[in-house]
Formats: sequence, structure tokens, C-alpha cells
Amino acid sequence: MNSLEYWKECISIAADDCCLAITDEQLNELAGSVQGGHENFDMAFGYDVADRNWESDESKELKRIKREQESRRVWIASTKPCRVCTTTGVVRDGLGRDMTCPRCNGVGRI
Repeated sequence: MNSLEYWKECISIAADDCCLAITDEQLNELAGSVQGGHENFDMAFGYDVADRNWESDESKELKRIKREQESRRVWIASTKPCRVCTTTGVVRDGLGRDMTCPRCNGVGRI
């Protein structure tokens, strides 16, 4: 069954339900018009372009994570590990308490 036949059947059933008598020519014209309207529905209401630039939240999150990972990789490749805190960013003071590494300011790399 092609699409025009589908619309003809739908209109024929609707006409029968309404006790409406239509000729085959009228049925063909109505079916052609309904088929054309259906084919242009998305364009008429903007649905054909509404989702064109849509991007899922998951895709945005994945891109953000990849950017952060690349930024961190570049940062690690362009810096050297801090020898004072051994990349932890934390050292012990004279009383044994944790404190921010004074050499790297707590970032773990120089």
C-alpha cells in the first residue's frame, strides 16, 4: 500500500463514519491534499529545523569532560612535579599539621 492509498482509506473510513457520500474523484483530491499537508507538516510548524542544532546534555557533558582532561594533560606536560610536596600540594609544618605547600601553592606542580 502506498501512502496515497493509505490516505484514501483513512478519508473513506471517515466519510463512512459521517455518512458522507463522496465520489472517487473527490476521494482522490482529498487524499492528495491530505498527503501533501502531512508531508509539509514539519515545515509548517518549524519542526524540521527545531531539532537541527539540538545537543543532548550528555553530549555537552562529555565535551566538557574531554576539554578538562585535555587542559589537564597539557598542564601536566608543561609543568614539573613539586619535589617538596611530591605533587600532593600538602606538606607538614613544624608541629606535624598539614599545610599548603609553600613552593607550589598547593597545586602539586611548578
